Amino acid sequence: MKTKQVLSKVLAGTIFTAAMIFSSSLFAQVKIGTNPTTINAANNLEVEASTAGRKTSISKTTGQVTIADGTEGDGKLLTSDVNGAASWQPVGSQNSPVLFNVNSATQIISAGTTAYVDFSAKVYDKGNNLDLTTNALTIPTNGTGVYQFNCIFGTLNQAIVQGVYIQLEVNGSTVYSFGIGNCASGAGIGGAGGTILALTAGDVVKVKLLPSLQPAQSITFFHFNFSGSMVSK
Repeated sequence: MKTKQVLSKVLAGTIFTAAMIFSSSLFAQVKIGTNPTTINAANNLEVEASTAGRKTSISKTTGQVTIADGTEGDGKLLTSDVNGAASWQPVGSQNSPVLFNVNSATQIISAGTTAYVDFSAKVYDKGNNLDLTTNALTIPTNGTGVYQFNCIFGTLNQAIVQGVYIQLEVNGSTVYSFGIGNCASGAGIGGAGGTILALTAGDVVKVKLLPSLQPAQSITFFHFNFSGSMVSK
């Protein structure tokens, strides 16, 4: 009786081991869909559609997933529609909602006066976001942008030394300021600055000039340029 029990256990163990080996071999690769008995030797998994050449596969060696559904192509991104259906789509070009470059005419500012830059001409304004009447830039959508300024000012024939601060205002509050060094009497000087800002749709941006002047003095801005580009929404 004991001999039969031992043989029975040995036989059961052998069958179990054989089953495990067979199972391991059987499930080393999995194929689903069309042509279920044919699979690329380099893949662990393939899901093949009835349309020829369209399938999703996973490489044995690298684990890389390949999705070939007819929309694939070099440099494309995998994206989805509103229902979650995935497809490969071309990478869209940057379409900045804010892209402008404007200049001012000659502008004279007297002592005791704070003035906004009086822009007179647009080199480019993609969305017509900067109003030359109000000298204000209205942000059309939420996003982060780069905003740059440069100017040339002078004292003409006045025997004084002058400097100036440039301030960027958003909704009436200063968010960025920089100074340009003193200009010798009877001379001129140029300066530039720039900043990165995250702004919200509806924000109003203006550029203010704050010259350092004594009573009865004035400063002449021969040119001021303001440009910007929203680089990220």
